[in-house]
Parts: sequence; C-alpha cells; structure tokens
Amino acid sequence: MAEIRVDGGQVVVQLSLTEKIGALHGDLHFPPSAVRAVRVVDKPFGEIRGIRSPGTWVPGVVALGTWRRREGRDFVAVYRSKRGIVVDVDANQVNYQRIILSTNDPDGACNLLTSAG
Repeated sequence: MAEIRVDGGQVVVQLSLTEKIGALHGDLHFPPSAVRAVRVVDKPFGEIRGIRSPGTWVPGVVALGTWRRREGRDFVAVYRSKRGIVVDVDANQVNYQRIILSTNDPDGACNLLTSAG
C-alpha cells in the first residue's frame, strides 16, 4: 500500500514495486505548497472519476494508475475495504488535480499533509 511522508521538503507518495507495475508509474514527489485540500474518505472507490489511462483496475478490488477526465487527471492507488484520503493538488506543480489513496492511517496522513503546508 502506498505510503505518504514528507522528506527533504517534498511530499513523497511511495509506491510498492507491485503498485509501480500496476500503475505504470513511479513514486510521486511534490512540494507541500502544492496541496490545496485533504480529506478522509471511507470509500475511496466512490471518488474515482473518468477513464483509466494507463493503469490497472479490477472493479471493487483494486485501482492503480492515472484516471483522465475533462477536468484533468487523478492519480489513484485504492484497495477494497480500505479507507483513504483525497488530496486536491495544484495541477501546475504535480500534473494531477487529485491524488486518491487507500491507507492504513488516513487520519494520520491527512494531519501530516495539513501540517506540512
């Protein structure tokens, strides 16, 4: 499962090797100033919008990768039965509008990102 940390003045979304392969993407790095809003969600699958391109999707089980929609792109790493967070970010700094992640400690991740900015 993706881990979120602040390291060297950057927010790092660290993906496991399996996630990197499934998402066809490496770790994400961006400045804390790019975070616009963070919220905890009980069902992160319900937050996914658009069309997968590229990535992996097994409906209701796992979603990894980039989802494209008219408003922009989202990065997704979501798993069944896991709570998560939705991070609204500055698309000019991150190349995504939202990052949607399942995490074991969504409240802690939310607090970390809120305090980092």
